[in-house]
Amino acid sequence: MKGKLKKIFYSIFGFLFFICTTLTVFNTEVAQATEIDTSTLIKKVSNSYTKKFCNAIGFGLSKESAMNFSIEENKQVFKNKKGINEINKELLAEEIATLVIEKCGYPINLSGEKGINDFKIYYLSKDK
Repeated sequence: MKGKLKKIFYSIFGFLFFICTTLTVFNTEVAQATEIDTSTLIKKVSNSYTKKFCNAIGFGLSKESAMNFSIEENKQVFKNKKGINEINKELLAEEIATLVIEKCGYPINLSGEKGINDFKIYYLSKDK
């Protein structure tokens, strides 16, 4: 009986020692792959927004109507996306403004850095 208890004690001690050394030797932090990559999410949201906005402008909607439509549609598309609330609005607005001016700036009479800044300010004022 005493030998059995010794065996169980050594087994438990060995198991705990193994677990403790494993946890200290190997990095047990959450892998970065599971973290939300906001730059990728910003790209997805801005590409989606730009596509909707430019299509709306192409269909003849005004700049304001296209803006409202695109913002609401994007909210619906990305409302359940993990990390959407952690996105930096300034970076998102900058990316959206750049893409919109590149792809369909001419019909809304915006171009260059001034156009990008104007659209960014307009977008931020609408997306509150």
